[in-house]
Amino acid sequence: MIYTIPYILLISLFFFLGIFYETTENRKTRQNIAIATILVFFVFFGFRGFILSDWTSYYSYFYDCDISYITNYKIGSAKYWEPAYTALNILCRAIFPDWQFLVFTCSLINTTLLLLFFRKRINNIPLALMLFVSFEGLGIMTNLMRNSIAILLFMNSLRFIKERKPIPYYAICLIAFGFHSSSILYFPLYFFFHRKLNKWVYLGVFIVCNIVFITKISIFLSIAKLIGIDQIFASRVEAYTEFYSKSTVISIGYLERLLTGGLIFCYYEKLHSIRKENTIFINAMVAYFILFFFFSEFEVLSKRMATLFSFGYWIIWYDLIHCFSIDNNRRLFKGFIYIYCVLKMVGMCHYADYDYDNVLFGAKSYQERLYLYNKNFQEQ
Repeated sequence: MIYTIPYILLISLFFFLGIFYETTENRKTRQNIAIATILVFFVFFGFRGFILSDWTSYYSYFYDCDISYITNYKIGSAKYWEPAYTALNILCRAIFPDWQFLVFTCSLINTTLLLLFFRKRINNIPLALMLFVSFEGLGIMTNLMRNSIAILLFMNSLRFIKERKPIPYYAICLIAFGFHSSSILYFPLYFFFHRKLNKWVYLGVFIVCNIVFITKISIFLSIAKLIGIDQIFASRVEAYTEFYSKSTVISIGYLERLLTGGLIFCYYEKLHSIRKENTIFINAMVAYFILFFFFSEFEVLSKRMATLFSFGYWIIWYDLIHCFSIDNNRRLFKGFIYIYCVLKMVGMCHYADYDYDNVLFGAKSYQERLYLYNKNFQEQ
């Protein structure tokens, strides 16, 4: 429980600053609240120590990579990562050869891209950042150093889908691809993400996703058998899915996705009337559901793939607040969101990997944190 305290304090601060932001009419006060929120957000992530797990790979890569890692890069390579990310590592090391400088730089890039995305879409920055941290943003900012930049770059290309401008859209997608090859999923979206799904088609897709998840249909093993390559891949797929077949279907995370999908259906037209761009964000949620539920037999893969479209959560949940016409209902819904975000932090951040520290206030060294990480990993 002690590991969750910094994260609960962070989202609680954002929530109450967000409430204060909405209750004050003073423009200067609102501006100061937004600035204070952004500073807290950046200090929390930009000066963090070694938290979660992916730093165990990124740390050594920072000190090992050189130009040859760019020239030898191949898609899917385990050793040579994407050229843009590698170039960023080399540049940071040339300016200041310390891991924390890379963390600072990536956090600065991510914070800037996130604020650019929110700038013309969301007025209440504290509330937006609370939603961001609670719905995948914590992992994006800490664990996914390559993916994070790629995801946030793509998010800033969404307006070009709406404006039907393919050149800037694909230019940004190519840069994102340079940071993480999973961005290739973004390339075909230009042709259909701007199209509004029929409400009942949306519901049908959502129901199918839930049926696949609840009945634990092994999509990939079935496909392997269908096309006659099951003998090659079946043993591997079965090994990966063994834990999944024994796992519990009903969980807080599942209920969250069920509630989100249901609320989108109930307020489908209202969401479109609040924000015309919600056609794109609802489509993003559809992509999120499909990737999460259809890939659910591979737990890590499903979460990583679905995270590419988690930005839909931040906008849709923010807009759901405004779907209630009565002020008291809005306040109650905000209270519900806050309580759920706290519970989400409690459920997610109680592991030792989440033990937060900050270099400004004293953080454990790499060697000490690696020892604790290996010890906890062996115990688990």
